Formats: sequence, structure tokens, C-alpha cells
Amino acid sequence: MILDQRRTHILYQIQSSQVPVSEQWLQDKMGVSSRTIYYDVRHINEWLESEGMEPIQRKRGEGFYLPDHSRDAIKDKVNLTHQWQYQLSQDERVLLISLYALTTIEPITMKWLLEKMQFSRGTIVKDLKHVDENMKSYDLRVLYERGKGYKVKGLELKKRKLLSYFIQTIQPKEKWSHLWDEVYAIFSNHFEREDASHIIKSLVHESEQFLGVTFTDEMLEYLTIQLHIMLIRANQNLEIDSDEFDVLVNTKAYQSAKLLEKQLEEEFQIQFSDEEVAYLTTQILGSKVEYDNFSATSEAERKKLYDIVRRIIDEFQIYSCVLFEDREQLEQNLLTHMKPMYYRLKYGVSMNSDMSEYIQDQYHDVYELTRKSLFPLEEMIGFNIPDNEVAYIAMHFGGWLKKQNKTLNRKYQAIIVCENGIGTSNMVKAQLEAMLNDVDIVKAMSFREYRETDIDVDIIFATNYLKPKEIPVVHVPVLLSDSDKQYVMNQLSQHLSPGEKSLSEVEQMLQVIDQYATVHDRDALKQELEHYQTNQNHTEKEPYTPMLDELLTSETILFRDSMNSWEEAIRTASEPLLEQGKIQENYIEAMINNVHELGPYIVIAPQIAIPHARPEEGVEQLGMSLLRVNDPVAFSDQEKHNANLVIVLAAIDNETHLKALSQLTTMLSEEDNIGKLVKAQNSEEVIELINTYSTH
Repeated sequence: MILDQRRTHILYQIQSSQVPVSEQWLQDKMGVSSRTIYYDVRHINEWLESEGMEPIQRKRGEGFYLPDHSRDAIKDKVNLTHQWQYQLSQDERVLLISLYALTTIEPITMKWLLEKMQFSRGTIVKDLKHVDENMKSYDLRVLYERGKGYKVKGLELKKRKLLSYFIQTIQPKEKWSHLWDEVYAIFSNHFEREDASHIIKSLVHESEQFLGVTFTDEMLEYLTIQLHIMLIRANQNLEIDSDEFDVLVNTKAYQSAKLLEKQLEEEFQIQFSDEEVAYLTTQILGSKVEYDNFSATSEAERKKLYDIVRRIIDEFQIYSCVLFEDREQLEQNLLTHMKPMYYRLKYGVSMNSDMSEYIQDQYHDVYELTRKSLFPLEEMIGFNIPDNEVAYIAMHFGGWLKKQNKTLNRKYQAIIVCENGIGTSNMVKAQLEAMLNDVDIVKAMSFREYRETDIDVDIIFATNYLKPKEIPVVHVPVLLSDSDKQYVMNQLSQHLSPGEKSLSEVEQMLQVIDQYATVHDRDALKQELEHYQTNQNHTEKEPYTPMLDELLTSETILFRDSMNSWEEAIRTASEPLLEQGKIQENYIEAMINNVHELGPYIVIAPQIAIPHARPEEGVEQLGMSLLRVNDPVAFSDQEKHNANLVIVLAAIDNETHLKALSQLTTMLSEEDNIGKLVKAQNSEEVIELINTYSTH
């Protein structure tokens, strides 16, 4: 009796939930029919009973749940990755074979693979072809040595980088969480000592203290695996550039790596090369952290990074027309993230992420504004920032924008427990706060911090399995789909508002329906009504975000030959918004005062100025107006601060205007378009160009 990947995942979802899991949620989550879910649950129950555990139960009108005895037994006693319990998918087989081949020094035999995978020779041969194909992009090949077995050929540094990529592929993926024990087993089986992993992890803890940092939970596991690899593949001619080596030797991270080397040599009687220590240094430098006191960073390096962070925030504020409150804390958060990111980019340490595409799609405006704002860092490192790293910075900015928009009074308090660091926690927080108007998320913390802290809140959101104690736990993925959001709503309804009032309201609605209609499935209807009521109680609709062509219209576009001063230009450009009642007179004065106090920061590029002030300084409705002036308006004595286009923005918050603003900056990023706007003779010509960039 075995469980395949889908059924194992279904069992994991039911096991990790504190309340019954609805059939509809499982259908949406797994992408299968109702009939398939029931068939899978029946198969899972047969397996549970064969293992001496109580089967999954179904609570009428609510969903599936596991009895407490089975829930604890699965978590504490049963390893779902054992071959007689779990059938590996092709992707999993290819990944595990790759890890086996890259880890071991000796060739792996077909006999060993057949015993390990429990599949036919033909299947394993096909898997090996996929393994070889995947390795080609790293200039590696899987070759067969007659009489010996299969071995990976290529540079050791390429092998290490591919190993790191595979580890990162498994680590964050919920659907492969059951493989993590198997990954640990691959590395741990190379050591005779049963306490090897414990020793290695404790050494990583000591490194944290030495460096004055706290690694994220994810990085703690990652570095532990890297030390396993270092022990297994010691002295395999690891190639490190000599110039890079000279730089690395002078860092405190190298001192930490050197200390780790000595401790590992004492514990395991293995000698390491200097290149091995240097490679470990790059892994330490590139690791994400929850906290950094910067004692391991030189004053010159810290100042350089701090200047970059401040410039990036300045650029984001200019492009987004937002002035951040509590900027000092934002700078500190971003600096904590930027330091390891800088070293990852500098030394080519890859960080795999499944979130980049999602963020580009779901948070497109913030992502594009972030990408434009990162050019100070790109200037320093000499190349474009990869999309996944841009996405992490965008999560910081997006989370901060959400944070500053929230002014509602909330009834409940919650925390987020997340293993992936500040940026990811902010991402989860932003999504949850967009959904929930009566839950105040007071803090995000790592799993380690959670275990060491006394918590007094109403609910805990956790991105990985967390056994509940007194406080209810709701498990959430980092990126929430619609079905995930419905699942969260259902759980919150049962945990936070399970009282008689909401149930009685549903019963009252059913009584009214009974008077005028025949109900064929009362339980199903009741469940849908409860879900609807949950949405009404907990959700806050996202504000509508208009496009550029909805704000810049013939009524808000002006043409003048010249202006006597930049102050007059701002007042003239603001007239349409003032006449429409979208701003008050004091908003115009606030924009002018900002330029007097802060300088011509509103000139975002030659010929373009975007005056704005804070929403609370006189904005009634979101609005935008454009003044085209033939003779440039001088916002300072410098020619670069002359502008022919004065575009007034009246924002009502930190986000509602971002779509239109992103479309505007995209349009203005092309020099030909600026020329067309400056030469335009009427509003129709301007609107024709605007329409080209006003797309969903």
C-alpha cells in the first residue's frame, strides 16, 4: 500500500489544519474533481488503517478532518517518504537522483538506484536522461563508466552551485515538503556519527553569535546542508578566483568560515582547502538574515550600502510620488536585506524563488517602480538586478505601502510565523491585511523566535507546519490563491467568531428561502451562506485603481506658452483639479512648500516635473492634471531642473494611484514620447499617446 504525491499532499493539508477542510477547497487546491477527492480520501483511509491509525472523518456541512490520534501519529511516527509508503513522481525522482549523483564522490550504480527508487530499470534510465539534460546548462554531464556506474563530470564549483539550486528548489515548496527529510538523509548517511547534523547546526548557531546576525529559519537549514556538502566533498579541487579570494579573506565572514573549518576538522577529522573556506564565506555572506547588528561589516562597506539604500528609497519615493513615514525603520529593514543581496550578486550566489513571476503579475505596479528605483545598485555592481531579487525588494516596498495605509480599528490581534525573512513576512502580511479588516497583525517572527517567545494574541498565521497549543494556528502559503483565501476566511470564522449570532443569521436566511423555494441540498446551501457571511465579516474590498486615461482627460490637460515662475506653473497646472473639487487650495500651497523645503525633487527627469504632497494636506479625490508649457519652467538654477511638462498628482493614499503612475512613467521613459508631448498642439494628441499606455 503506497500513497502517490497528490494523496500525500491531501493528507498533509488535512493533517495540518485545525478545522475541517472543505471538499471544495481541496478541489481548488489540487485542481481535481469532487469524485477524485472522494476516491483519494478513500485510498488514504485504507493506507491509514493499514498503518494502525484512525481514518479521515467527514463533518457534515464542514469538511474532512483527522482524529487527534492519527494527526499526532503521522507527524511524530510515520515518515511519508519511505518507499513502501510513498510513490515518487518523475520530478521528484529526477531531483533526488541529481542530489545523489552530485553529492557522492564515487559513481552510483544502477543496482543501487533500482533499490533506492523502487522503479523499473527502463524508468530509471529515462530519469537519468532527464538528469543529464538538466545539468547541461551548468556545463555538467552525467556519464556512465563501465564497471563502475554513473558519475557527474565538470567543474566542482558548477556542481556546488547546482547542488545549491536543487536544495533551494525543494526547501520553499509546500508540495515537496515531505522530501526535506529525504534530502537530509542523503547528506546524513555519509557520516557514521548519528549526532552529525546536530553538531553542524550548533556550529551554525555559534557563527550567528560571532557575526552578530540571526539567519532566517530557511537559511539556517540551508547553511547546515552546505556544511554537510563541504564535509562530503572536501578537497575536490574547488576553483575560486584569486582576486575574489583576496577580498574574501579580509572579511569577518571568512573568519567565521575559518572557525567553522577548524571545528569541523576537530569533530570529523577532515582537512579542508583554503578555497573550500572561501566558498563557504560566499554562502555566509549571501544568506538572508532576520537581524544584523553590522558588527561584521566594515564601516566603509556599511556606509556604501547605506548610501545605496537611501538613494533607492529616494528614487522609489520620486517614482511613486509617496513620502514614507518612519523612513528610518524602512531604511534599516532594507539595509538588513540589501547586504546579503549585494554579496549574492557580487559572488554569483543564486537564490531560487518561485515568487518572482507572481509578484510581477499581482503587484506589477510596485514591481515596476521598484525595478526603476534600483539603478543606484546596478551602477555599483555593473549589471542589471535579476528579477527574483527585484521581487524581494518590491515585497519590502509593497509591505510598507500597505502598512501605512491601514488606519482601521481592529478587533483581533495576530502574528505571522515565517521561516523566510522580513521581505517574505511583509508579503504574507500585505496579502492578509488586504483581506481582513478586523485582524491586526502586530508582528512577524521566525519559527525560532516563536519557540522562544511568550505570545498573547488571538490567532497565529504560519507559513510552515506549526503544532497548535492554546492559540489557534492557521497555515497559509506565502502566495495565497483564491481558494487559499477562502480557506483562511473559513478558519477565522470558526476560530474568531464561532458564536451563535452568525449561525442564527444563516438559519434565518434559510427560513426565508424555505418559504419561496425548494432546497435540494440544505447543508451545501448553509455552507455557502456561511462562507458568504464570512467574506462580509472579514474582507475589505480592494480600492479601484484607475488607469492613466481615466485621470488625464481633455478636462485636465492644459497648454500655455510660458510661466513667470515654477510656483505659477504649479498653481496653473492644479486649476482643473481645484475646479473639479478634487483638491483644496491648501494642497497647492503644500506642493509649493515641499519644493521650497526639499528642493526640485519633483523634476524626475529632464523636461518632466510631478508636483505632489501628502493626501492629508488637502486631497478630496484621486486626480491628475497636465500642463504643457512651450518655454521651459526653471525649478532651480540648474538646466537639468527645467520642465516643459508639469503633471500634478493628487493621491488619496499610498497605492490607489500607482497603476496610473506606473503607466505614466513607462510612457515618459521613452524620449520620443516626451518630444511628442512637448510638441503637442491639443489635448487630442496627448490623449492618443496616453491611450497607448493605458492597458490592464
